[in-house]
Amino acid sequence: MAYSIVRTDNLQATRSGALKSVKYYVSSTATAIENGNVVALSGLDTNEREIFKGVAPAAVGDAVVLVAGVELIYDESTMAKGLDDYINKAGKPFRAYELEKGDLFSVSDSAIVALANNTPVVGNVVVTKASSTKLEEKASAAGTESLVCKVIAKEVFGTRAIPMTVLQVIKA
Repeated sequence: MAYSIVRTDNLQATRSGALKSVKYYVSSTATAIENGNVVALSGLDTNEREIFKGVAPAAVGDAVVLVAGVELIYDESTMAKGLDDYINKAGKPFRAYELEKGDLFSVSDSAIVALANNTPVVGNVVVTKASSTKLEEKASAAGTESLVCKVIAKEVFGTRAIPMTVLQVIKA
């Protein structure tokens, strides 16, 4: 199965250190999550000082962070694996970025709930989606979303020709 991927093209957090260590939960169950999704932080994880509990945002106005775990595949027999073969394992901390206005990042199209044909359109926006870790494409933002990104380009990534959407944060 191909998982979504993220590319941190030009994020201020890569220089400012606005990173979080997060474990993703559905209810009280630690759950795997794909890169390129977003989660809301729900306080520190039980018995942890630096690892936050990530959950699906309950409302579009909930503040979110971008899931961008380091793609480490330890099995040496899987040398033909690509970035789209990686998922952040349940119960294991992953890296998440706090986004700021002006940031640029790219996600595979599978990380976005598109309006049509599973392909976001340049000029539209993607926003947080209530009760989901995926971003959602809209023709325009309603103004209540915590995260609004403009679709600025479409690209094809890597030898597997993964369709990618380049996003610029216009509200975070």
